[in-house]
Amino acid sequence: MSKLLASTCVGLGVLFLLGCQPTDPEAKDEDEPAVPIEADDAARALAEQICGDLFSCECANSTAFVDQADCVEQKTEQVQQDLDAILESGTWNAECAGELAKTWTNWECHGPLTAQHESPYDPRACPVVKGTQGPGADCWTMGLGDTCSPGLACIDQVCIEAPTFPVPIGGVCEYQWETLPCEAGSYCAWNGGEQAICVARPQAGDPCNPNNEYLCGSSSYDLICDQSSATCIAAPGTDEPCFDGFLCGPGNYCDGGKDTTCQPRRELGQGCGADAVCPVDASCVANICTANAPAVCSLINWP
Repeated sequence: MSKLLASTCVGLGVLFLLGCQPTDPEAKDEDEPAVPIEADDAARALAEQICGDLFSCECANSTAFVDQADCVEQKTEQVQQDLDAILESGTWNAECAGELAKTWTNWECHGPLTAQHESPYDPRACPVVKGTQGPGADCWTMGLGDTCSPGLACIDQVCIEAPTFPVPIGGVCEYQWETLPCEAGSYCAWNGGEQAICVARPQAGDPCNPNNEYLCGSSSYDLICDQSSATCIAAPGTDEPCFDGFLCGPGNYCDGGKDTTCQPRRELGQGCGADAVCPVDASCVANICTANAPAVCSLINWP
């Protein structure tokens, strides 16, 4: 398994889903089949990947170890203890573990919170670990799966028949506390019914209701609902008016101090008064736009 670690990753529920970093991004092949990962190989595999990220992303907490090899030895023992606890009453799916590894080879230093939004893999659709609880039982989820029996899914902390993943257009995508992924080209939205459903992603020129909505779809679509035409249009660009604090087009922010217009975000090292004026991967620290620490660094501080 160690030979695969340059481009593979497995997450653990209580450890959260940790970042992966390929040694050669150009060598990735989307059509190459996933390689199954057995439970016996997972602890050292994950430890090698975590420690590789810790050192290659220049995380400050790498200084807690003598070197990368020392990190691997310590983390392997810790991960194995968590795996043993999980598998005492659960089963391991090596194929899903391989799918997880293949999908998340492009995390680099960003960590799962960023990568997961762009990942076609969902542990609810292909769980690496499943438990033994039956229909209607209370359950809990982990990064690798849940405590329900195969064929069931833990939704709102109750085992129910596993829904279709991803949810097709028209299907229910939001429960009391949980939102499920929609199929490509759609997103989860309230559409006048009792529950949110998957609806087609809006496009520029589509009709909208300016009395009820400002955005057309998600803010990541960069579309707003134009009041005069009642259609979806591109978010305003540089020097165009915006509503204070609301969406501007890529590379801009809404500046209330300049007649509420969209203004270019500052560069790293430039002065600032708030995070919003800095690049999206930076924060305003001591009135200077400063790059955020790699996300993966904060996710590997366990146990």
